[in-house]
Amino acid sequence: MDSLLVPVGMTVVVLCGIAVLLCVVSMAFSWGVKRPQPKEYTLDQRWDRGPALFTATDIQPMTLARHTEPGDTEGASASGKW
Repeated sequence: MDSLLVPVGMTVVVLCGIAVLLCVVSMAFSWGVKRPQPKEYTLDQRWDRGPALFTATDIQPMTLARHTEPGDTEGASASGKW
């Protein structure tokens, strides 16, 4: 088993070095790439997307060190005028 330590270790070191070199090369060639800019949203514009509210309703209550209500550990929903 000790005879495999150096060959496996050197293989891992060489592969990590190649991966780092490839990352540096890819970053060097990506400086001139133009990416689309997202449209900036300001508060004077109308918001035409739905609300992004997430709930977790099907989770098991957690065992906590204090007494809690079921609503403390389960997700709920929110509503309001957008």
